[in-house]
Formats: sequence, C-alpha cells, structure tokens
Amino acid sequence: MTSALRFLCCGAKCLGSSGKPGKEGGSSKKAITGSKSKRGSGAGAQKAVDTTFYGPRIFTYKELTAATKQFSADELLGRGAFGSVFKGTLSDGSIVAVKQIAHDSNQGEREFLAEVSIISRIRHRNLVQLQGWCHEKGNLLLVYDYMPNGSLDKLLEGANGAEKNPGWDMRHSVLRGVACALSYLHEECQQCVLHRDVKPSNVLLDENFNPHLADFGLARLIHHTTDNVQTTIIAGTRGYLAPELSQVGKASTKSDVFSFGVLTLEVATGRKALDKSQPENQAVSLVDQVWRAHEQHVLLSMADPKLEGAHDPEKMTTLLQMGLFCCHPDPEARPPMSFIRQWFIQEVPLPALPPVKPRVTYVLTPPSPPKLALPAPEAKLAIEGPPPKALAIEGPPSEKKAGTPNGTSTTPSPIDPRSPALRSPATRSPLPRSPATSTTTSREHDKSTTTSTSTSSQSEQNQPQANGK
Repeated sequence: MTSALRFLCCGAKCLGSSGKPGKEGGSSKKAITGSKSKRGSGAGAQKAVDTTFYGPRIFTYKELTAATKQFSADELLGRGAFGSVFKGTLSDGSIVAVKQIAHDSNQGEREFLAEVSIISRIRHRNLVQLQGWCHEKGNLLLVYDYMPNGSLDKLLEGANGAEKNPGWDMRHSVLRGVACALSYLHEECQQCVLHRDVKPSNVLLDENFNPHLADFGLARLIHHTTDNVQTTIIAGTRGYLAPELSQVGKASTKSDVFSFGVLTLEVATGRKALDKSQPENQAVSLVDQVWRAHEQHVLLSMADPKLEGAHDPEKMTTLLQMGLFCCHPDPEARPPMSFIRQWFIQEVPLPALPPVKPRVTYVLTPPSPPKLALPAPEAKLAIEGPPPKALAIEGPPSEKKAGTPNGTSTTPSPIDPRSPALRSPATRSPLPRSPATSTTTSREHDKSTTTSTSTSSQSEQNQPQANGK
C-alpha cells in the first residue's frame, strides 16, 4: 500500500466514515424541538432531524465481491481504459456501480487516487456521487451511484431500450446539466478542477435522464489564479483534445471548454467526434465538418436526421454555432463555462463567428533562465583637475562676516560646472582626493611656476646684454 493510499484510508477512519450509517461511529441524530414544545404540547414537537454526514466510506473486498456476484460477467456494465464497471447490490438492497481498477495498470492507481481525493470533496446535482472505495489485498475498487439509463453515447447510438431517439428537449437538458457541472468545477469549487476527459461516455443518466458528469481519473486541481497546468503526457481522448495541447502541453479550463464544444456538436448532429470509417491518419474530425458547413452557409444540414425535423431550426443553428464557438482554435476566444451555462438558461446572444475557420499558430515559450545576481558596475572616476576655487579656497577665520550667525555669509557662492553637486551619482568619484595629495599637487604647481618665472626674468636680463654687444 502506497503512502498516499494509506493517508486516504486513515483520513476516512478519522472522519468516522468507515461504517454504515446507523452503526458505531457512523450516525448521530439530533432532535430539534419547536417553540410549542415549551408549552407542553406534543403537537408542537418537530420530528428528529438526521444531521449525519453520509460521505464516502471504506468498503470491504468481501462485501463488494458479494454485491457483484463475484464480479460476474452478467453484472458487467462496461469497460474503460483502466478497468471495468459492474453493477452491485449491497446488503441493504441499494444498487451501486463498482469500478474495478486493473491490477497491471500503474496509471489506474493514479486514477484511483485522483478520483478519491477530488470527487469525494465536491457536491453537485450534475456530478456523479462517490459512495466509497476499497483498497484491500491489492485490489482497487470505487463505488458510485448507479445510473440506470447508462451513458450518453449509448443513448445517442440508440442502445438504450427505454429511449432510442432522444428528442430536442432531452438533448438540450443534458447539455445544460453538463455545462452547469463544468461551471461549478471551474469557478465555484474551492480549487479549480480540470476534468480533462469530457466526452459522451463520461456523462451518465439517472432514471429521469438527468446528466451526471463522471470519471475524474484524469482530473487535476489547480489554483484559480493559475488557469493552466503543465503536463508531460497528453491526457484525454482523441477527437476531444484541444489543438493547443499537442503543441504547448498546457491543460486549462479552455481545453475543457473545447471538449464540451465537441460534445455539443455530437449531441446536435448525432455523429462521432472522429469518423472511424476513414483510415486513422485520414480521420475527419466532426469539428472540421461543422466548420466546413458553416463556411458554406449550410450549417443546418448538420442536424441529426434522427430528430426528423422535430426541432426549432433557429435554435438548432444557434446550438451548432455555440459548439463552434467553444471549439475556436484560439483558446483565448473560447468563452468560459459560466457564460455557456448562462446561455443555456437565459439564451444570451453569442458573439459573431468568423466566416471561415481561423488559422492559429501555437508557440511554446520556453521558461526564462534564472537571473544571476551580477556585481554592480564600477563607478567611473571624475575628470581630474584642480578643485574649483569657490569650493577649494577658503578664507581665513578672521574674514568671516560678523552680521550672520557663526560669522558665515548668506550670499550664495558661485558653483563651478564641474562641481560634484552637479554631477550624477554614477559619475562621481567613489574615492575623494585626499588633502595630502591636493597639497602636494599645489606645491608642485607653485614650484613649477616659480621656476618658470625665474627663467623668464633671467632671459630678460640677458637680452639687453646681447643687444649691447
């Protein structure tokens, strides 16, 4: 048992959800008495209200084996990428769906952990409810609510005996429910949930054909401010993957929107996301077919012929346009799921689609290398030269004016353009000239001046003698 699985099991036991409701650690009832009960009237007493939190619990392998009749083929509901789903009847008579993860699937264990950690903490009327799980003797089992009408793809194919040809109202209701579920996952949960595998086979229908989004094995939790997650493996189903995933490898809420757009086009047209009658390398996607019909102004011709015209042409056209709007090649042009949910409820107007399918180039921006802390450049030395007279020459203390405090003068002294006060901080000399150096330079300057003067005087005295000769 991995450490992650051990943590989940211990967490469930700490919550007291390991037993059935009504047993030890599983139920607690609290009677709430009305105001009339204070008067002694029995009619005013309210009934006991059950405040028990019925959350996911841990099942035993023996219990689930008996519920599924030793995982009999007669109870098999379907097979997935990582396991099989069986119909089970618990000891209390309730019917559940038991998903058995394949033993030789490493990805199946990650799917198991994702399902338990994500779907066990969210509640929505259009999300499938997790009843519990089992990790015993190397077996990984997930227990869900049983959906008697199967999945949406079977309904569209006519495999469900109860309703072979779903009408317009049912299709519209199913899409509205899935849109509400995705809007809840993207914007209303404490952390944003990316489903990453939205398709008809993961939409289950209850006894009233209400949709429930299922299969959170590929889901990821991200912060609302992040809006994307970098993935090393492209997760999802071919035909429903957003085009930018294969280029940049970043899943986001907009990639879920693209998958929902493909789902919408499947429900409206009754066709598969990929035409499997063609070779795999030449398979024509449903999105391209609908875009081509839109460019040729024959969008209504893509409506499902099984409806036999029992639909509003204007509403069908708008639904197909909404599907293309969600499948826009540019992720930034796709609407958020909250807008799609509002469109299904209030029928808000859609933005205008481009007349032809846009061409978008996806560029993967490599991460910028970390910036090194380079040393600051050395400041350039100031121009060498004698100090300005106004700042270097100071008068004797006896010449200070007596009319000002401390004998200082209030008349501003002229400032030389080379004064350090007018230099920028970058050009100031970091090492000021020492007084000894200034004195030495001044003495050498005076000495050279005296030598030059004496030489000049001697030459002037010799000049008349030369003229006299």
